[in-house]
Amino acid sequence: MALPRINTIAALLFGAFMVSGLAGCAHGGHGDDRAIPFTEATVTVADGNSATLAWRATGVSSVAVYPTADATRTEHGKPAAQGGASGDASVTGLAPTPRRYFEFVPDRGAALTVADRSLHLASAPNFRDAGGYRTTDGKWVRMGLLYRSDQLDRLSPADLDTLHAIGIKLVCDLRTDTERKQGMDKLPPGAEPLIADVAGPNSASSDLGKLLSKGGDAQALLGNGKAAQFLIDANRQFVEAESAKQAYKLVFERLADPAMLPAAFHCSAGKDRTGWAAAIFLSIMGVSRDTIMQDYLLSNTYLANKNAKMLAALKGRIDPALLQPLFEVRPEYLQAAFDAVDKDYGSMDRYVREGLGLSDATIQALRREFLAG
Repeated sequence: MALPRINTIAALLFGAFMVSGLAGCAHGGHGDDRAIPFTEATVTVADGNSATLAWRATGVSSVAVYPTADATRTEHGKPAAQGGASGDASVTGLAPTPRRYFEFVPDRGAALTVADRSLHLASAPNFRDAGGYRTTDGKWVRMGLLYRSDQLDRLSPADLDTLHAIGIKLVCDLRTDTERKQGMDKLPPGAEPLIADVAGPNSASSDLGKLLSKGGDAQALLGNGKAAQFLIDANRQFVEAESAKQAYKLVFERLADPAMLPAAFHCSAGKDRTGWAAAIFLSIMGVSRDTIMQDYLLSNTYLANKNAKMLAALKGRIDPALLQPLFEVRPEYLQAAFDAVDKDYGSMDRYVREGLGLSDATIQALRREFLAG
């Protein structure tokens, strides 16, 4: 394996921290708006033609599950699985499709459509659906409308075709100008780019990356917990920096326009700037902080192979143990952002309204487009 250039690694890792200064497509099976009885519903695709399903619902006696290639279109024929109020099933022999959805239909209440969270893109392993979570008041965040991702400048032709097939219309790039110059996004035909630089043009522009690229003392820079503290401080800046507030405001104002959906937002690793964007989105939807934290930590799973290869390539030049905290996400990183919100605003609602400046109309439009049930 060729060793990656240090400045490339720096852009990937440290671009997220250059701030000087933020259902399943669920629908009633036949257009009704009754409450969705499901408290859990998951789909895990093992390969192109098989999937594992699991569900749990309250107040129902039976559930039938139907495969569909579209998040909003039912294809009721023979169910792929059936069971009681809770159950699990393995489904095989599925026809190829860019993305496989399953509609969970209860005998009482509204149906819920869910897909595997990951799109399994080889060239963007952290590309995943931002929806598919239950809110604290029993609604569900629709799937198939909003995605979060790592870098998109290395998309393979096959993965680019997948993004075109799922209809991506807007791609929000949270990276710095330096990162974009090193690797411009590859966009599917018809997709509109939106630059929302969280760090801002006057950021401290990867001082850590520059020092490492010049052979700086990695132990002095990153040892003794400094690497982890670096990300804790960065997450506070996602809340406090004016450049971050303006960038996240721009993103969510555009996402409130249904003509821009489906959409995606991303940075380099898809874990820090993107992680806070996802936390804002799910908070607006009414998802619990515990669930938001679980979603945040999934980056460790989706990026595991990619990170292992990068760390292995750097062995002998920089101690991988020093870099490990920068490659991963930890609860204390995101918690630092939540703590900054609580300290400065008292709640996520006030942060969204007063910190980001999102209007009531924008917030209601977001909830109208992305919530069901």
